[in-house]
Amino acid sequence: MSTATILQEHHIRPSSQRLLVFDYLKSVKTHPSVDTIYQALLPDNPGLSRTTVYNTLELLASHNLILTLDLGEGFLRYDGDITPHSHFKCTKCGAVIDIMESPDGCETMLPKGCTLSGVSLYLFGRCAKCNAAL
Repeated sequence: MSTATILQEHHIRPSSQRLLVFDYLKSVKTHPSVDTIYQALLPDNPGLSRTTVYNTLELLASHNLILTLDLGEGFLRYDGDITPHSHFKCTKCGAVIDIMESPDGCETMLPKGCTLSGVSLYLFGRCAKCNAAL
C-alpha cells in the first residue's frame, strides 16, 4: 500500500512534505529525532522547515501511524515500525535497537479486571558493539 493511500485512509491530506517525512521514517531503523529527520531531508528539500517536520510527526503519531519514544534524553525519537515491540538503548553509544519479541506476556502482570491497550518498554545497557570494544 502506498504512503499516500495510508495517509488518506487515516483522513490525512498527503502533502508532499508529509509523504517525505513518513517515507523517511518508515525507511530507517535508527529511531531519529526531529532534528535528525530534518537534517537528513534538508539537502534535497531546501524549502522544508523543522516546524513542518515536527508538526508532521505529531500528526502521524496522533493517528497511530508512528511511535513516539521518550528515552529520557530531553528530546523525542520516532519509530516508523508500529508493530508491537520494545526498545533497547545502549548507554555508551546511544544506539536504539528494536526488540521484536511480542510484549503479549505483559497481560499476565495486570491487576485483575484491567485490560491492556499498549506497551512501552525501554531497556538500557551496553550493546554488543560497545561490549566487544571493552
